[in-house]
Amino acid sequence: MVGWACRGLRAVMKIHKLNGSARGRGGVAHPVYRHVELLRVLLAREITARTSGTVLGASWMLLQPALQTAAIWFLLQVVLRIRFPELQGGFTEYYLAGMVPWLMLSEIMLRSLSILQEYAPIYQRTAFPVALIPLLPPILSGAIYILIYLVVAAMFGGSVAAASSVIYMLFLLVWLLPVIYLLAIIGVFIRDAQQIAPFILTMVLYLTPIFYLPTAMPNWLAWWLLINPFAHIVGIAHAVIGGQPLHFGGLIGLGAIWLILAYPTWRMFRRVEPMIREAL
Repeated sequence: MVGWACRGLRAVMKIHKLNGSARGRGGVAHPVYRHVELLRVLLAREITARTSGTVLGASWMLLQPALQTAAIWFLLQVVLRIRFPELQGGFTEYYLAGMVPWLMLSEIMLRSLSILQEYAPIYQRTAFPVALIPLLPPILSGAIYILIYLVVAAMFGGSVAAASSVIYMLFLLVWLLPVIYLLAIIGVFIRDAQQIAPFILTMVLYLTPIFYLPTAMPNWLAWWLLINPFAHIVGIAHAVIGGQPLHFGGLIGLGAIWLILAYPTWRMFRRVEPMIREAL
């Protein structure tokens, strides 16, 4: 698989004369628009690597999370029939509105920790725009979960909620970009991060109002809802699909986090890029 990928990537890079442009500077968009064809080859390689040997092939990338979401709906709506009187749309709608974005975010973040190691055999052998590689998880997982969330939003909120859900998920992907590059760096130089990250994300999930209402949080932990960015992300999701009130303070806080992280993280990634090649 690596040999096939390397041959394809070398061909594309030769066509686009990447040996001279791989050292270019600029923002995240710079390597994307300069190397669209290379990005397409990388995405195709990623899909093939994850679904090779299966009967349904690339369809599994959509079917797997879709079946997981359907199983959650069946458990909550048909079997448990959980009800909260204070919720207008019911607990199933409330839960899926927050859980589907969380599944996307957690999958992308975990994948970002190891993505550079997985592609090390490719970019170690030739001049290569390494900045493209961390974009693979958000592009693939984002496309899949946007479709799933679109269906969930249409089921519970109608066409307006469905359209809003697409904008919301795209907003999440853009917001996550600095985090993705930061995690990619951490995954290279602090290998233990890959081992502890699932536990940390599980604890953050339990401390984010997805399984329960914000009012269920103990008073001595109420401060956590204010500083937890994922609580604000879930709050926006409930406003988009469930009709819950939107707290603009959380939206402003997410924007502030993005502004604080975006430029420093990108500069850090470009500065440590030669070290990444050496470390791997």
